[in-house]
Amino acid sequence: MFGYVLPSKGQLKVCEYELYKAIYCGLCEQLGASFGPFARFTLSYDFVFLALLDLAIAPEAEPAFIPKRCVVNPLRRVPRCQSCPSLEYAGGVAMMLFYYKVLDNLMDEAFGKRMLWLLCKPFAKSAHNKAAAAYPNAARIIYDAVSRQSALEAERCDSVDAAAEPTAAALAGVCGLLARDERQRRVLERFGYLLGRYVYFCDALDDLSKDQEQGNYNPFLLRAGAPPQTPDDFAQIRQEAKGTLYLTLGELDKTYSLLKLYRYQPILDNIVHLGLQETVDRIFLPKETKDHD
Repeated sequence: MFGYVLPSKGQLKVCEYELYKAIYCGLCEQLGASFGPFARFTLSYDFVFLALLDLAIAPEAEPAFIPKRCVVNPLRRVPRCQSCPSLEYAGGVAMMLFYYKVLDNLMDEAFGKRMLWLLCKPFAKSAHNKAAAAYPNAARIIYDAVSRQSALEAERCDSVDAAAEPTAAALAGVCGLLARDERQRRVLERFGYLLGRYVYFCDALDDLSKDQEQGNYNPFLLRAGAPPQTPDDFAQIRQEAKGTLYLTLGELDKTYSLLKLYRYQPILDNIVHLGLQETVDRIFLPKETKDHD
């Protein structure tokens, strides 16, 4: 996950936003406690969503919130969700995926940036191994997905559906492990699958220009055939991708409605119905507009 699953902050009530921030801060603290202070810098909205989803679907969950000071703002106490299985699982998945992100960046980035990622590798590997020992099923799912993704990229697959499949399968499995019963598992796996497609498409479209400049793999560029040369060429690729992305969002919305939520529904509704669409709208803005913002 890459920071594409976040709420529409302007549409949240103040109490909802404060609750969301408390879970965000709780996951930050959990990452530091489980994997060391450096792990806090890997915090992503996507894993806050994973923790929030687990807390919402678990009838037995009793999250506790305690005001605490933060290392970023030590003068003020803010509510923070206390350590719980949902935060631990989200943190473990985050660190396993971070390790593979480090390996991927070591392959794709320019020399200077590769040196930075090389320095991160020992920490990322240690954190991955610790998380994998705690969640072996999730570790296997993620490893299989990364292996399949690497094979597709090596063969320069030009099918965007096939290219998105490993990410979709990974999130299907990761979300499926949250289930308390068989029906819930089927819904969560379908939801995770569609969320994975959404994340993959967003990431590929967001990196379109950078991937073209650096010669990185991107199925949207390969599907286009001739390399895009002008802003209009890139706009055409994005326009052709809209239908696939919007169809995925529509199916995601339908699947989400099948989930039984015990708490936090307004926040999750905001993310699924508004936040995801806002992210898509941002990606499809002209580059000049995004740079101005």
